[in-house]
Amino acid sequence: MAGRGVVAEARVEAVPRMRRDALAPPTEFGGDPVIWAAWLYYEEGMTQEEIARQLGVSRGSVVNLLQESRDSGIVTISVAAHHLRSVSLARQISERFGLPECLVIPDDGGRTPEHERVGRAAARLLVERLQPDDVLGVSWGRTVLALSQAVPARALPSVSVVQITGSAIGTYGFSAELCASNIANRIGARCVYLHAPGIVSHRDVKRMLMREPALIEQFRILRSCNKIIFGVGSVAASSTAFDTGFLTAAEGAPYLAQGAVAVLAGRFLDAEGRPLAGELDGRMIGMTVPEIARIPEKICIAGGPDKAAPIRALLVGGYVTTLVTDETTARLVLALPATETRRSGKRRAVVLG
Repeated sequence: MAGRGVVAEARVEAVPRMRRDALAPPTEFGGDPVIWAAWLYYEEGMTQEEIARQLGVSRGSVVNLLQESRDSGIVTISVAAHHLRSVSLARQISERFGLPECLVIPDDGGRTPEHERVGRAAARLLVERLQPDDVLGVSWGRTVLALSQAVPARALPSVSVVQITGSAIGTYGFSAELCASNIANRIGARCVYLHAPGIVSHRDVKRMLMREPALIEQFRILRSCNKIIFGVGSVAASSTAFDTGFLTAAEGAPYLAQGAVAVLAGRFLDAEGRPLAGELDGRMIGMTVPEIARIPEKICIAGGPDKAAPIRALLVGGYVTTLVTDETTARLVLALPATETRRSGKRRAVVLG
């Protein structure tokens, strides 16, 4: 039997708990209702209730048939090797970085871009985590956009979804406001936009804007986030932060000179997760790295070879409580030099298929 790893073998012994003349299985199942029930459940994907109706027996009888299919070896259930590899990688990352939770999705041979696969997997996680009255901060980027488009529909009207960075024309296709509104629409939540540019021309402009009552209220809500979901960027010229025009090469140069390897919500970090200060910070409107660090649940979603060093920087800095990534990226993160971690906690390694 293919599909779910179910193996069917013809049997001749009698079926316990049920008279053989109680059912009339199709001939391809060798006259055995145990094989018939196993096929319907594991291969056809029918529920126990549906099988009970088709066989004309009680749901309890179906449970007995399925249990016997496992006990007798008709059905064998095993975890595919690639899932086991992913579990191992997740555990190694959790142990090395003191990470409470790590989810690693198996590679698919390059058929789908990493940001799409990681985003879809993270969407499943997010919708399971959201609770009434949560205030969810949302960053921007291709992976966060993929998540926002894949969030299962749910009714959570008391949740607030908050844009954590200001706007930029270059990021229109996967902007913070688009990512936040997509999530809010999928779960019927309130969406709180940050009505300001991500980067202004002068620090005096920022000071003036931050005195506006509307922005004061938006930042009050922003700083009440108890959950946040974000990606992380590299500092390569081809990275999202630079390629979209959100940051210019000239703006990034002083940070690169200080050893920047990662961009978190527009802010630069070095390899050990330390925030780097520069002139740009005085002109940027949005959540700061220390504010992100104070949020209880921080979900980082990122995948791709260029994200290994940035992910490691966030893990070392303690800015992540849950990491969602792919198998190849996880291996690259583990291949980077070990270092002291700044945080520890209860660890849990999970794999998503």
